[in-house]
Amino acid sequence: MTTTEATQGSLLARRLGLLDLVFLSFGGQAALLSLLTYATGVISYTRGFAPVVVVIGTLLVLFNAAVVYGLSKRYGEAGGYYIYAFYSLTRRLGLETGWLYILYSTVYGSAYVLGAAYVLFYVLHVSPLAAAALIFVPAAIFLVLGIRPSAKYAEIASIVELVVLVYITLINLAIAGFHFYNPFSRSESSIPLSMLAAGILFAIGIPTGYGSITPLGGEALKKEDIGKAALIVVVAGGLLGALVVYSIIDASIMRGQVNFILAARIPVIDFMRKFYGDIYAAPLIFAAFNDGILAPLSFMAATSRTIYAMARNEMLPRSLAIIRWGHPFNSVLTTAVLYAAVTFPALLVYDKPFALFLVYGSLAGLANLFVHLSANFSYILEGVRSLKRAAMFSSLRATRWIARKVGDIIIGVVATLISLWATSISFLSKSLQLQVDLFVMWIIVGFIYAEVLEELKAISRPDSKEVA
Repeated sequence: MTTTEATQGSLLARRLGLLDLVFLSFGGQAALLSLLTYATGVISYTRGFAPVVVVIGTLLVLFNAAVVYGLSKRYGEAGGYYIYAFYSLTRRLGLETGWLYILYSTVYGSAYVLGAAYVLFYVLHVSPLAAAALIFVPAAIFLVLGIRPSAKYAEIASIVELVVLVYITLINLAIAGFHFYNPFSRSESSIPLSMLAAGILFAIGIPTGYGSITPLGGEALKKEDIGKAALIVVVAGGLLGALVVYSIIDASIMRGQVNFILAARIPVIDFMRKFYGDIYAAPLIFAAFNDGILAPLSFMAATSRTIYAMARNEMLPRSLAIIRWGHPFNSVLTTAVLYAAVTFPALLVYDKPFALFLVYGSLAGLANLFVHLSANFSYILEGVRSLKRAAMFSSLRATRWIARKVGDIIIGVVATLISLWATSISFLSKSLQLQVDLFVMWIIVGFIYAEVLEELKAISRPDSKEVA
């Protein structure tokens, strides 16, 4: 089978319903593992006000999810953010967006492998390298098996995790004797602005996860289900995360241990160790295996579909667009190798999975912000173009339609401002200098790749060979 035969007229099968996408997105969110990691940052910076900060972070993420909802209704191809930029902006910006999304999804998915490896190392004293292998191998196997087995695994794992999160919340409230503290009291809400901003940056990472399903538009039964799933998971995951964080602080306050928890290196894990006794390891091990497999699996599926979409448009080798057994097999294998290359050599060189998790997570966050900036600009320009087309009509129906489009543009502008604010804070942070340098290097490599690609295409054109 030639590359042309494999790719021409051969698209991914549409197999994913709304619930499949919701569970895959929830898997990308990795709610329990995010609470063990990102919630640590929120609690450390904002203390008793942390639950409110998680809600604020959820509202900020919701604006970007609303942009994805709007764009997903228009574009139903595999590729997600890459496709949005490719059609709404320019071919070149599409390439740059796809390039950044590959960085974001790969590093973010690998960060969860490292986070899970740290939890297993902390609880079971397994070597980080062996722990990472225990997490990565099952995720890679599910990826190779295809999107339907992956979605089914995501469904089962996500339902179990939701039950566990609700159970943990109830246990924590029971520890507090079902007495409730007020996070809006003066003592809890008096947070310096710089600390609040840092807490919000961590809070944004808790409900985020829909980035793992945006590239699956080519496999969704209804293209608008991508955006619906994103909104559902952001709201549900964010509010549930805020509730769990509230229950942790509430139990700590009511039992007189709040200073111990807030001063702890990893507040959520130390809280479980303090109050759960000998069974504290059970939810940690569950989180490591459940989220550690599910989150990388969701993001590996997304990475492979972005690579596939770019290959179809000849921005990557066409062989990566070959479809076998119903999915982009070459892109899937390439993705698995890419994730392994990002995860395991780093552990071999620097045997500290939690420190690597922090570096990878913040690097992915930078890339994520730029990917969302691209999507936000795509959404704004789509709205402006639509308004220009509607300017020639003057009916009541057209007026309502124009009002809706103006609302879409406002959402896009607000989402852009939020992303720019978070980006500026990140770039000005001295503690993120390494991540900023790595991010800029990736952009430079992408720019050089785009220039070389354009030059090669210019050379291959028939008219380029004519001599004047």
